[in-house]
Amino acid sequence: MVSASGWRLPVVAGLELHVEDVRPDDHPPGVTALADAPPTEVGAPPAEVGAPGAPDTGAGGWGSPVVLVHGIAGSTADWAAVASELAASRRVVAYDHRGHGASGRAPGGRADYTFDLLLADLAALVAALGPAGVHLVGHSLGGVIALRYTLEHPDRVRSLVLVDTAAAPAAATGPVARRIVAAVLEGAAAIASGSGAAQGGGAARGGDSVGAVHDHRNPAERQVAGLGQADPEALAALGRELGGYRSLVPRLGEITVPTTVIVGEHDSTLRAGAQTLAHDIRGAHLAVIAGADHSPQVSRPLAWLTAVDDHFARVETAAAGDTPAGDTPASGVRRAGGPRPSGRTTG
Repeated sequence: MVSASGWRLPVVAGLELHVEDVRPDDHPPGVTALADAPPTEVGAPPAEVGAPGAPDTGAGGWGSPVVLVHGIAGSTADWAAVASELAASRRVVAYDHRGHGASGRAPGGRADYTFDLLLADLAALVAALGPAGVHLVGHSLGGVIALRYTLEHPDRVRSLVLVDTAAAPAAATGPVARRIVAAVLEGAAAIASGSGAAQGGGAARGGDSVGAVHDHRNPAERQVAGLGQADPEALAALGRELGGYRSLVPRLGEITVPTTVIVGEHDSTLRAGAQTLAHDIRGAHLAVIAGADHSPQVSRPLAWLTAVDDHFARVETAAAGDTPAGDTPASGVRRAGGPRPSGRTTG
């Protein structure tokens, strides 16, 4: 299981983000969850090992948190199948976007749900985590925000993992918000169908974490339940912007931090976008997760963790000076789907 210390981060008057510091506990094989935990003081990250201000022990050390940035209609529950393994060797912080999960709803309605404001929220979180810099892991919409943050604050980012995302709006027919949410629902429902119908869940409040330790739903079921927590105004506004945000492709060559691009084999909408990211970001690696759709961290957590483990191994090699990060040769397409060398049994 995973325990998580929850805290609230004020970003504007009347709006706080829900943030979780994920910590690993002893857990039976294959069981992961983001656990209930009492909140700390509003705006105050927990003061413990790996807390903000801790000495930087290297690119993969406790002084450089891994920040998980979820996609549209998601929440911290999206990472339930992988958070435990990530937190076993490094500090992991997950948060809910405004209007999602346990974070507050924007008081101004649709006008307060823009990519610019999501970017400002992420910047506020990184600032609250201290001076050590962060590793960003962004999924879907969260990947776009992580990309923008890396371009605007390159000195604060140690490395970048982009999951089923693109640097420009995907070319497809139909309302974008409906397509993206449908992709999440279809992938999650396909997994959940193996263990019964997904259980609905009420929105988490206060400092309660998403996905309690006694919540026996699998990660896909928790993800489906989490969709109901999102503010419809957020889905409408952000979904519209997904269909027309300014392309970041011309700026991809500016990114010099170690980067891994992960995409599900069956995520046809974003496969081309993933290839562009891997081609245009210097030294980027592309990992195609066999059998996965839009959310491989949910449907194929072992393969996803393998790709992320490989990423951090490259980061640590670059930090040791063996290979300059910007000169790391691209590996081309690598299919991730086999057993992990470590023999871990998550998900």
